[in-house]
Amino acid sequence: MNSLYFKTLKVDSPEAVINKFYDTLIDTNRGYNFYVDWDKVKRHVEKYKIEFNILNTLIGSENFDFDLKKILTEYPQVLPAIPILLAIRDKQFKVVKDFIDDNSDTITYDFRKRKLSSKDIEAIIKFFEKTGLKRFFLEMSSKSIQDYATGVEVGMDTNARKNRSGSAMEMVLKPIIDDIIAKQKSSYTILFQKQFKYHEDNFNIKVNSSIRNRKADFIIVKDKCKVINIEVNFFSGSGSKPQEIVDSYIERQNELRENGFRFIWITDGIGWREQKNQIEKGFVKIDYLLNLHFVHAGLLEEFLWRI
Repeated sequence: MNSLYFKTLKVDSPEAVINKFYDTLIDTNRGYNFYVDWDKVKRHVEKYKIEFNILNTLIGSENFDFDLKKILTEYPQVLPAIPILLAIRDKQFKVVKDFIDDNSDTITYDFRKRKLSSKDIEAIIKFFEKTGLKRFFLEMSSKSIQDYATGVEVGMDTNARKNRSGSAMEMVLKPIIDDIIAKQKSSYTILFQKQFKYHEDNFNIKVNSSIRNRKADFIIVKDKCKVINIEVNFFSGSGSKPQEIVDSYIERQNELRENGFRFIWITDGIGWREQKNQIEKGFVKIDYLLNLHFVHAGLLEEFLWRI
């Protein structure tokens, strides 16, 4: 075990390092920015700001179908904004005309910006009726379609939490790694979610076929020649088996060694609390194994300085 563990953590044995690892495991890796990606919400809403303002004129309309027809005729640019009101990203989709009727066919709706025929307009007016959008404009909306769309976007963004849950460790560690590298005097390049073949095209660094198409969480290129792969994950206890996780990172380190690359694994989560034997194997087989407490204690910075 690297002596930097003992020096940085102020312990005197491998057993003490492992115990420290277990004592400092965290329950969650979700920061405040995990719940809603407000920048994305704002970006999506502002994309159709003008279109939402045009649709505002339908709120409480006394002649809804006539007014909607006029908007669709004169301002066809509102079309792509309409599916958003139903929390739909697609601009083309099919709807079953009647589930009760076994012979019922499907209707294809196209909300891409284009000039509409009279038949197209009548179909969209019926779409507003059938989906409840007409009722929404007449009975439920009071002031701003843009405000409503913001709420819809927040709701749709919660569906992205599953993806953010998988990438939450990257979100936590990216600013930490950026800060460490900013203090270094050597020349460093940080790559995020890049395949290893990127090195051949951009740094003229030979990469074996075994990892050429593999994607890495973080790759740090030091002085345009030394490559350090940092992989991160959070083990809550569900999903993959702990032995498979540890073995996969041991294999990753072995493949990287064949290329002359170095490897750091950062993992955390309460799922490891019942898997001490697997983490012990990790400390034996993997040169640099950290949890978030070890990172904050300065070990990641120490390892990056000395690799």
